[in-house]
Amino acid sequence: MDTSHKTPFLRAPGLQDDGFREELRLITIASVVGIVGGIGAVVFRKVVESTKEIFHLIFNGIPFLSDEINTVLVPTIGGLICGWIVFTYASEAKGHGVPEIIESVNLQGGKMRYRVPFIKIIASAITIGSGGSAGSEGPIAQIGGGFGSMVGQYFNLKPEERKLMVISGTSAGIAAIFNAPLGGILFGIEIIRRDKKQFSPFPLIMATVIGTTVSQLILGDKSVFEFPDLDATINQIVFNIPFFLFLGVLMGLYSIFWIRGFYFIEGLLEKIPTSPILITGLGGFLVGLIELYFPDVDGSIGYAPINSALSLKLGIEMFIVLALMKFLATAFSIGSGGSGGVFAPTLMQGVMLGAVFGIALKPIIPGGLVINIFAVLGMAGLFAASTRAPLTSIIMTSEMVGDFNLFIPLLFTVTASWIVSSLLLREDIYIFKLIRKGIIFEESTDYLEELEVGDVMSHNLVFVTPSQSIETVLELMETTGHTGFPVILNGKLVGVITEHDVDKAIAHGRKNATVADICTKEVVTVYPDCPLSVAAQIMAEKKINRLPVVEGEDAPDKIIGWITRSDIIRAYHKRKSMNQLNQIERKLFQELHVFDETSVRLKQEKKITK
Repeated sequence: MDTSHKTPFLRAPGLQDDGFREELRLITIASVVGIVGGIGAVVFRKVVESTKEIFHLIFNGIPFLSDEINTVLVPTIGGLICGWIVFTYASEAKGHGVPEIIESVNLQGGKMRYRVPFIKIIASAITIGSGGSAGSEGPIAQIGGGFGSMVGQYFNLKPEERKLMVISGTSAGIAAIFNAPLGGILFGIEIIRRDKKQFSPFPLIMATVIGTTVSQLILGDKSVFEFPDLDATINQIVFNIPFFLFLGVLMGLYSIFWIRGFYFIEGLLEKIPTSPILITGLGGFLVGLIELYFPDVDGSIGYAPINSALSLKLGIEMFIVLALMKFLATAFSIGSGGSGGVFAPTLMQGVMLGAVFGIALKPIIPGGLVINIFAVLGMAGLFAASTRAPLTSIIMTSEMVGDFNLFIPLLFTVTASWIVSSLLLREDIYIFKLIRKGIIFEESTDYLEELEVGDVMSHNLVFVTPSQSIETVLELMETTGHTGFPVILNGKLVGVITEHDVDKAIAHGRKNATVADICTKEVVTVYPDCPLSVAAQIMAEKKINRLPVVEGEDAPDKIIGWITRSDIIRAYHKRKSMNQLNQIERKLFQELHVFDETSVRLKQEKKITK
């Protein structure tokens, strides 16, 4: 029998072996990322504790400073130090960290600067250790994700593989800090990975499990929050479903206030006409004033206030006031430029308001259900509504309190809060920050996500010098057909001149002007490893048609290429055509395979008949 047409399929075992080896390689790398994520969570906790102790020793050792003065002074000094570190060395370390990871994974091919996780450790430890109102989860997520990015770049992984490493490191860190491996996995899938594309989950699972194990070996295996076993009957749960749903609606409504209020205060602080470092110090000062009267908003004391709320040790009025004070303190601390997460502050506000709901309705709650459950449900409901991550919220909350009997009540509350919040506000608390930065995030297919600027840029540079005349530029435009050129002096990029600049100069009677007189000197540049989709977005936002490509951060004026809108459009259509051709090719191979199997079957049947 002639089997020449079966050649493509005879290679299948080899291809499968290659796929297996590739998967094994990614699992191995992800395991290393998971180890670092787990260790990073432990180290960060220790660094925060040490930073808190250092501030305590320094300021309590000054005899003329009273406790009241120290309460305000320490977070103020911490804010100034954090602001200086962030705005001097890595602006990405500002804020709560998770939006930067989302941006890295979905818009930058999983790339982050190497210095970011290290600066994040220092800046966040100072913010939290000095009494700032921030959580540990954002910094730990960015630390794990940053290391995942470093590993991906070191091994020269493909963009999709780098993304996987960033997600793996993030999930490992989150799982380690909350002792919640399942929740950590879902956090990476539901919150970080926004394009809804399929990817192999095994490296992510391996990294997360290993990160949690490392944390458990060092810190012990115990639930983060102290909550008595629910031990509720099915009748108690069914009778209270309307209350579970009502609480979810309330948490959904409050999430709008929390998200918009947080960024409203951040916007007000950013508008203050002074140095951003001083603004961060001002944020610390305002937090210190709040802590004079409400010390429970201090982020350095960990989860003690949440455990107090779970045991209902306070009254309704105090729960309400603490929730509002935590909202203000977090907005001042992080919104001013401090470094820390919003996960724990969200949980604290939710648990306080849930406790209020349970205490207020205790006389009419049917079936004798323990009202502590509403504190847990409020915590989960506000988290789900604020992050739009219902599955993560349900599973992680169950893990954090060590009780999966809460699953059904959580399902009703979380679903209601998620629906209400999604209907009233399109963006969650993480995406809202990206939009404020001018990044319009769309969960859609991007044919350019695998391409970088260096893949399509032009290496043959046609440039002008500052001393050349407008006439020379016009002649060069006519000769080359280009409408813009980089301006280079002694091998360094000093500006860009376009047809618009020339036309404007001529219209104003400046025909004798030189390139230096009319060119744009504040040039927007990109690096060769910048994702092509990001370059296109920059062009759209800045309303420009071309970008100089410079060597990198260490050589920002050394131009190595030039990329235009036309280059991006051609690359887009080429990649789209390639994807369509690949789909056609796969379909043809499938049909060929079916034809081959049918042919063999018919020949076998014919032989049997004979």
